[in-house]
Amino acid sequence: MARPLNALPSFDELKTMAAERPEELESLRERMTDEILRDAPEDRRRRLEGIVFKINAERRRSKNPMQACIRISQMMMDSVVELRDAVNMLGAQPVRQPIRDEPAQAADVLPFRRQNGS
Repeated sequence: MARPLNALPSFDELKTMAAERPEELESLRERMTDEILRDAPEDRRRRLEGIVFKINAERRRSKNPMQACIRISQMMMDSVVELRDAVNMLGAQPVRQPIRDEPAQAADVLPFRRQNGS
């Protein structure tokens, strides 16, 4: 039975592909990456393409798959640290006061009367 394009094979099937048919596994990786990029919102696609470019560059520079995995993992950790630092910087900034110095206006709150049958 044919698998949908975006369906990931089982772990065992991926393991077999890596050991016996690496070109098929690489083809699957490329197809799925292209599909994700194609379906990404336009405003995010360029950034995602840049990330894919950097990942592919690290894969080419690496001597073996384990080294590529470690380098890409380090890239992800660097991004997490950068995000954490940005969030911490936001927390350290003073809370902005409203632009207007006017006091909030009071309003009358009207109760809703319950109708019979509802």
